[in-house]
Amino acid sequence: MKRSTFLRHALAWPLLGASGLTRAQAPALPGSIRILVGFPPGGAPDVIARAFAEQLRAQTGATVVVENKPGAAGKLAADALLQAPADGTTVTVMPASALILVPMLVKSARYDVARDFVTLGSVAQYGFGFGAGPMARSADFEQFKAWVQAQPDKASYATPGVGTPQHFLGAQLGQLVGASMNHIPYKGGANALSDVLGGQVALLVTTEQLLVPHHQQGRLRTLMVTSRERNPKMPDVPTVRELGHPHLEAHDWFGVFARASTPASRVEPWRDAIARVAAAPGYTQAITQQGYSLSRGGWQELPQQLERERAAWAERVRVSGFTAAD
Repeated sequence: MKRSTFLRHALAWPLLGASGLTRAQAPALPGSIRILVGFPPGGAPDVIARAFAEQLRAQTGATVVVENKPGAAGKLAADALLQAPADGTTVTVMPASALILVPMLVKSARYDVARDFVTLGSVAQYGFGFGAGPMARSADFEQFKAWVQAQPDKASYATPGVGTPQHFLGAQLGQLVGASMNHIPYKGGANALSDVLGGQVALLVTTEQLLVPHHQQGRLRTLMVTSRERNPKMPDVPTVRELGHPHLEAHDWFGVFARASTPASRVEPWRDAIARVAAAPGYTQAITQQGYSLSRGGWQELPQQLERERAAWAERVRVSGFTAAD
């Protein structure tokens, strides 16, 4: 779906939250808001941020500007947020994995996700999956494992890049199948997908939503997904937990983050506004059509969730043997 179509869907419904609060009754946000996105225009973080911004603008009447600061896997946007006033006027919409992983991978990243940021809410979440292409000719995970063990010299997996969640999930999968699979990083998921479909690489590690159409068309076989539940668009694909590998369970989510020193009087209106945007039927429908879902819990659960995810990603980085760079 094109970004313009996505945004039209997101705005097509009455903008009334589950609490029944109207714009006039809602707690006041700042009149001018800047949303930082650490990735280029057109990508998933940008699309989610702009859909959220449109709903936020319509519900609150605030002036909302989305500012892209791509580079260093979100580090530039995180740095910019920490340099902005802690008054709730500047936030970032960021994959949680970026805030977690970058300090582990880049020595110059001095921030800490728990110490330096306050989590305002989650606006979308998604899982990952493992898709076997024609090279591996595997109908399920056990067949893929046998293929890797029989032909370890061909065992390879493609990801959107070094240091991504997909990179470390692939390394963890290699440990599970008992082979040192060759990691082949690409600049983005589209190029990685192309080479797996073309038979140059055995396996694709990517987001569930990217796998769905190709699995449905039979162009590749999704072996398993890392979400807690099966993807409704791929109901025949088991979860890693179902296959007995719960340590591979992982998902990512787009959070709205502010500086940790932001006063509570500025934080609470944000949390209320995010909850109402997430409850808007048009926003929910648009997110679902893109292959995302919304978090079931509230913002209260997110700090603990971040800590659990940080521990899990730290272990995956350790398993991969990755060494932090400057």
